[in-house]
Parts: sequence; C-alpha cells; structure tokens
Amino acid sequence: MDHMQMLCVQSQQSPDDDISGHVLMATCPTKNHLIERPDVQYGNKMPEMKASDLVKLLDLSNRLPLDSEITPIMAWSCILRHEYVQYLNNEDLITIKVDLLDKIRCYGFGAVLEEFEVEEAIQKVLSRKTENEFSSPQ
Repeated sequence: MDHMQMLCVQSQQSPDDDISGHVLMATCPTKNHLIERPDVQYGNKMPEMKASDLVKLLDLSNRLPLDSEITPIMAWSCILRHEYVQYLNNEDLITIKVDLLDKIRCYGFGAVLEEFEVEEAIQKVLSRKTENEFSSPQ
C-alpha cells in the first residue's frame, strides 16, 4: 500500500491516532475511498491546476519557515529561477527530477529536501554540457 494511503487508512481505523498531515495534500485519497475501499490503491494523481493556482501555491510555499529544507514545489521554483535555466532542456529537467526523488524525505507534515541538494542536482546536469551547448539557450 502507498505510504500516504497507509497513514490515512490507519488514522481512519484508529480513533486514538492523529490524522496524518498528508490529508492536506491534493493527492490524498478521499475519506470515502479510505472508508469504502481501504485496500484499493487510490492512485495519487495531481489534480488539474490552473496556472494562477500554481503561482499561488508557489507563493504560499515560500512563506514556510523550513531553514535549509525546502518543499518539492520550492525546489522547482529554485530550478526555474536558476541563472542557467535557459540552457536546460526537457531531458535535463527529467534528470534533475529523478536525482532529487531519492533525496526527498517525509516527516509526516510534508515532503522536504535540502536546498543544497537542488543546487547539486542542477550543477551535475550543467557540468555534463559542452561549451557549445551554452552558446545557444534551449
């Protein structure tokens, strides 16, 4: 069973357990699904979002006091604001994403990763590019 669904099912089945912070996530199984089909994988798919809602989410995430840790949405914001982002192509972004997936940790209140890990992932991709690739942005 998926990590998020398992925590949510446990909190539904035991009145002594606090509800998981995962219920605040857009990909969380619905209460009806947890009650009626707790063993059936929900399929954590992100809902369709308008660009304006995504911008609002990015803005709100920047207000979280996380010290050197950042949320995944903040990580994407760092990537998109990077001084060399124009030299990154689709394949580069996928490589960065895959690299960062292993570094994300969940503490029950949400997923976080270290800010320096984002910069390292970007630098790793950029270091593989030739001088020629930096002469013309993607």
